[in-house]
Amino acid sequence: MKKGFCLSEDGFRIEDAIPFGNRFLLGNGHLGYRGTLEEMGPEQMVELNVVGFYDRYQDKWRESVNAPNPFFIKVAAGGEPRDLLRAKPLSHQIELDFKNAIFTRKTVFSDLEIASERFVSSAKDDTLCEKYTLTAKKEINLQVNYGLDGRLYECNGPHYRERRFLVRGEAVVFRGITNEGGQLEERAVYHWNRPLVEEAGPEGLRKAVFSLKAGESATLTIVSLIRTDKEINLLEVPFQYGIDEIYNALKKDHLQEFARRWQEADVELEGDETAQFDLRYSLYHLLILQNKRDTSIPARGVSGETYKGAIFWDSEIFLLPFYCLSDPLTARSLLRYRIKTLPGAIEKAKSFGYQGAFYAWESQEDGKEACSLYNVSDAATGKPIRTYFNERQIHISADIVCAFYQYIRYSGDESILSDGGWDVAYNCVLFLASYATKRDGQYHLDGVIGPDEYHERINDNAFTNGMALFAAKTLLLWGKANPALLKSGQSLEPIEDFAKNLFEPLPNKDGVISQFEGYFNKENVSVETVRSRLHYPNEYWGGEKGVATPTRVIKQADVATLLVLLSDDYSLAVKKANYDFYYPYTEHGSSLSASMYSLLASECSYPESAYRMFRKSAEIELSQDQKMFAGNIYIGGTHPASNAGAYLSVVFGFAGLKEKDGALSLNPHLPYGTESIRFCFHYRGDVYRAEVSHKTAKITKEAKL
Repeated sequence: MKKGFCLSEDGFRIEDAIPFGNRFLLGNGHLGYRGTLEEMGPEQMVELNVVGFYDRYQDKWRESVNAPNPFFIKVAAGGEPRDLLRAKPLSHQIELDFKNAIFTRKTVFSDLEIASERFVSSAKDDTLCEKYTLTAKKEINLQVNYGLDGRLYECNGPHYRERRFLVRGEAVVFRGITNEGGQLEERAVYHWNRPLVEEAGPEGLRKAVFSLKAGESATLTIVSLIRTDKEINLLEVPFQYGIDEIYNALKKDHLQEFARRWQEADVELEGDETAQFDLRYSLYHLLILQNKRDTSIPARGVSGETYKGAIFWDSEIFLLPFYCLSDPLTARSLLRYRIKTLPGAIEKAKSFGYQGAFYAWESQEDGKEACSLYNVSDAATGKPIRTYFNERQIHISADIVCAFYQYIRYSGDESILSDGGWDVAYNCVLFLASYATKRDGQYHLDGVIGPDEYHERINDNAFTNGMALFAAKTLLLWGKANPALLKSGQSLEPIEDFAKNLFEPLPNKDGVISQFEGYFNKENVSVETVRSRLHYPNEYWGGEKGVATPTRVIKQADVATLLVLLSDDYSLAVKKANYDFYYPYTEHGSSLSASMYSLLASECSYPESAYRMFRKSAEIELSQDQKMFAGNIYIGGTHPASNAGAYLSVVFGFAGLKEKDGALSLNPHLPYGTESIRFCFHYRGDVYRAEVSHKTAKITKEAKL
């Protein structure tokens, strides 16, 4: 059920455990707790994921690490189970109040009612809390097993070579050392509001036995802290107040902080309740990712270790514009991550024989490449398929320069360049120039992969070349405006030569830009025709033998993304020609695709297409039609880039917000059924309010939020 700021589900089916884990997710940018139930375990993919904390087990993929589950609780009444894995209730409901980032459940049996609420603190990013209440409908004897559950869901584990549980009073402490020597300590305090008999269970678990009369309740309050630094001994961290007082204070701070986030990010869509709900739900998934730890945001957010918990180009191209407008400090932290990981990018470039900085396609905490040579598997044989993502998606370095440009454009904060951003940008462009080969007097970027990953090792991808040229020109602009940025040994001459002579794919006589050299010679068939050639439902479409490889069918917006990002460089006629040409060939096999087409459709005055693609992007977490596997590899989880794309589709597309040469304007393209749009945004240290309708469009400066 979707209503206001609440998402709820009635009833229980075990097959919903994994999708609901994503749908009812809680987080704070550092920790993510999936929307699972207290009685569940690793089989239902219960996860408390820690962003920026990684480990590799043997020769498996290196990935982010999960911590033990502090909210494990199983109840028996009179020796009979009262949990949904083993008993059928009279009723059951879960709800995510995403205005307040609080998850609740209510399960009713004939003799017992279970109610709980939990939150991951947005005010303290190492803390998560829960209250769990049992209410008797008649006199009843209860046994409750609870505690820190050390059974972990791990895609590529086990990740802890040493595990130790300590019990001190109401506290249970876990101390784990990973295979790489990383240390994680977790402390969970469990407080019952009534006398009971307790005994220790295995590892971090406990058992409580007590009786309740009809109408009586027992409440278990849980406060958990997680640290990954060696200096802290959580067992020695004192609590100055009772656990209930601490819980209430933490909840109050959490609610205040989350209300502040909504005030800065909310977008009001009048006239379309369904679109309003889906957009706000998408915004919720972005608000739970705000963090100032310089760890950036993984492709699957805080929903688990899918994609190895790595950082992709999503952060720069999709997420950063949202945070530039709603939370500039988080936007800056995304760029601080790239500054911090510059040494890893330089090391990667050297390993391939290039100069400068070749940023990792899948970047972890040190910036080193986490992307393997075999990212997907053959659906028939299960054997890994060789891919070239880590070697050939060179546009990542250009994308990062674009992100610095966008941040400075909207924040006015040029200090990011002297704080390390200049070195990032210079080395990124230096890498692109050193990668290029020169023939016929021009530089070419050969053997690359663009956003359309179905076509590998192609030459002069329009997106890659266009973004590389933009990055080079931007660097020259910064360097000439402020020569003091150049360090010893840095010269703009090779950058000028690269920018002047880089091959730029231009529109043909019909206004269409070839996605790459030879694209128009590919087999001209539809997406449905290619789909009909699949032998297995999870078959990978790309690679050397993929069904899309010899055709014009593409995975996602490619040329369209270029036209959106560099909108000022292309005419409306060219935008329309390329939308009309490429849209029918696009499979939308990536969650990144729909928002780019929505934005381009708004510019082209195609309101129905713009709205349809916006909805596809906004409702992704609520849709039953999600790509959960690539070959046999699980790729499920949340989709922050698509959530951000929904916001961009409304703010830059429907409302038509535009910035050029320091001036703000609105050029609305309201879809049918939307009467007005209102939102606030940050711009160069000030806060503005935009309001558009079918009759008016205005921007006014607001007081600080």
